Amino acid sequence: MKRWEIALAVGGAICLILGANWIKRGELPRQDFTLDAGACRLPVTVFDPPADVIPAGTAVVLHGLSANRRVMTYLGEDLAGHGLRAYLFDLPGHGDNRDAFTFPRAQQCATAAVESLIRSGKIDPRTTILVGHSMGAAIAIQMADREPVLATIAISPAPMNAPQRMPANLLVFSAQFDMAPLAKEAQDLQTAADGKRTAADDFAQKRAFDLQYIPHATHTSLLLDRRVAHRSELWVMQSLFPSVGAETLTLNLDLATYETFNRGRRRLAGSALGLIGLMLLFPLSATFASKIAGGYGAPVRTESPVESSAESGAGSSEEWPGRLLVLLEGFICALFGVLLLNFFVPLKFLRIYTGDYLASLLLICGILLLILNRYRARKNLALDLRAQLAAAVLGIATILAVGAWMNWQLTDGWLDAPRWMRFCGLLPFLWVFAYAEEVVLGPVNAGKRRLLRFAMAIALRLEIWLVCVFAYYKMANGQVLILLLVTVLAVFSIVQRLGTDALRRRTGSATAAALFGAILAAWLIASVLPLT
Repeated sequence: MKRWEIALAVGGAICLILGANWIKRGELPRQDFTLDAGACRLPVTVFDPPADVIPAGTAVVLHGLSANRRVMTYLGEDLAGHGLRAYLFDLPGHGDNRDAFTFPRAQQCATAAVESLIRSGKIDPRTTILVGHSMGAAIAIQMADREPVLATIAISPAPMNAPQRMPANLLVFSAQFDMAPLAKEAQDLQTAADGKRTAADDFAQKRAFDLQYIPHATHTSLLLDRRVAHRSELWVMQSLFPSVGAETLTLNLDLATYETFNRGRRRLAGSALGLIGLMLLFPLSATFASKIAGGYGAPVRTESPVESSAESGAGSSEEWPGRLLVLLEGFICALFGVLLLNFFVPLKFLRIYTGDYLASLLLICGILLLILNRYRARKNLALDLRAQLAAAVLGIATILAVGAWMNWQLTDGWLDAPRWMRFCGLLPFLWVFAYAEEVVLGPVNAGKRRLLRFAMAIALRLEIWLVCVFAYYKMANGQVLILLLVTVLAVFSIVQRLGTDALRRRTGSATAAALFGAILAAWLIASVLPLT
């Protein structure tokens, strides 16, 4: 173990401790339970206002497609900090909800949950605000036909069948970098509402409407955007107290926002700091796993410089024709994959919304790349059991640690039994693609060659994503989640590649590196995407 690895690990432990402390200091009172609403069972988190604040109303917060109630924590706690009791649901197939997902089922269960809370007297529709993002926003708007409430806040609403009547006091947010169908939906709502209405009488008569365009924002960044939270809070206050002037409400809100904003900022900073801490711990963990798997310090086979030159799929830094050929192969394989998937999705039996399509595409790409590079594939196919054990131990430990931390505040990263089953089903197919990547990229070298190898790895992933964009717009394959999750996929690809390269340098095994990368990829798909 090297000194720099130990130093990073100490720094990582400090980051974890500080992050946990900041999160605890920023938390509000909460309770978790399962709500039985007819045939629906929804996991619920409730955030209460600070102990010295009497709730002025209720907010029901609905997440979007491929999200969960933990993703909405920032917005939910922010509303609770301003005097609302906030209810956050996990819709079917998302988060801890084990019910199968379909769009009608999600809307049915969300409506049933709100009706159940109204019948039990836990919420009063006269002081209730529905808040939704993407799919959740569409559900909240359509709920106006069943359960009229005081106000509705729709953050980047998904395309929908328009309700028969407009929701009371509707506020819509649209991001500058939203996809065209989402931006059009927001504009259509403004047209249906006959434009902006924000006078006090409009709120009193429950006919207020406003469309807020948020510059420099994306579909997902709206959830953490301070402008969205602040405008939502003001809209809530105007709906609850229409007789009070907007200037007075704004002043009172600004005075109350300071502590709420600091609390939210501490939580987010603590969550990010903890993830940084886990990343700093990784190099020492990788070395430790390699040594344990090698027999408590026994050396593991590493690639020699001769092997590195001969086996490298990309060639040296001067061999641009070889690199360009790999990129061309990746593009052709991805394009062939999306064409084939128009007729048949081989992994549909996994029943993961968009996940079965994405995993099938990666499997097809992997098989084709291995066929095109079969000589190097056979040469690298060495199953060193010690290296495989190191990869398995490190991979499982990584997803458990990161999943547990993310489950606390950020998103649902902890796999329940149905998601573990999907994880096991995904793993062998994703290993094929991960191994193909290791074959065409070649061994991890140092300096400029290592940087170029990393850049080519990211370029290969980018090619696949761009082909998916082409398939969505030109083939109408309906796989919009791959586009919406571009930020998540980009960050994951970078972090996964860094971790995989670190393990390959320590074990010298392409198959072990592929196993580690496949474990992380299977965890991402199984934990993030809805179960159908």
